[in-house]
Amino acid sequence: MKHLAPRLVAGAAISLLVHSAPLAAQEDFMSADLERPLLVEDAFPLKFREWEVELGLRGGPAETGSGLLGIAELKSGLFLNGEVGLEIEAGVQGSGSEANGSLSGIETVNASLLYGMSRETWGWPAFAGRVDVSSPGTGSFGRESWGVQFKGIATRSLGRLRLHVNGGYAVMGTDDGGDFWLVGAALQYPIGLFSKAILGDIFAEIPTGEGRARVWVEFGTRWQLANRSVLDFGVATRLDEWEAGNANVQFVIGISRIFGIPGLVRVPPVSAPRIN
Repeated sequence: MKHLAPRLVAGAAISLLVHSAPLAAQEDFMSADLERPLLVEDAFPLKFREWEVELGLRGGPAETGSGLLGIAELKSGLFLNGEVGLEIEAGVQGSGSEANGSLSGIETVNASLLYGMSRETWGWPAFAGRVDVSSPGTGSFGRESWGVQFKGIATRSLGRLRLHVNGGYAVMGTDDGGDFWLVGAALQYPIGLFSKAILGDIFAEIPTGEGRARVWVEFGTRWQLANRSVLDFGVATRLDEWEAGNANVQFVIGISRIFGIPGLVRVPPVSAPRIN
């Protein structure tokens, strides 16, 4: 249920959406950022010294009650081919009965490092590695212990179509569900000349101990609202819960904005024209 519950939006992140240095026009609708709107991501880090803020919500009905998970994430292309991120996840989840009440709080604070190990070539996909470290949360909704996740990412372009494959391993405390393998594949395709893309994936978490695999199927879209802003929307369901009569449909919506920080983005000096 961790993907049903919310991610809170910080006021500082909102201010970054408004007060930022302009950059050149982007094509970020063709990026496949994690949870914007899929659980499968692409192998392309942010450009060097580029910054991005992402705000989003994921939620819907579930077998244990409705939930809403909010996210606020700040990312930076801090070094060449490398991206670092800091994310806050928080939310609320109903128990499905008045007697048990509801759960709420900060689920976790997550720090991530994504490194692009190779670029895509004519005969070879782009490869990247990602490491996430998640802290314990607060309140009744928070995680109980620290967690670490290692992931390998590959992206291959076939004409306008893009294929993304993710695989990795997560180390989690027993109170948070224990260790699991993760694997997923996604397709992404631009829609005509309208700066939009459609995406779909299948993603699974496979416990190393007892328990069934958790399997998601997701569909979504990304729209380029402006040169530096992208809106995403998606819908997902848990296939492993269908047998119990729980469709567990989730909805995802979010916005991403690229920006630069004055003083951190170098602009080459322009010499004055010579008058003959």
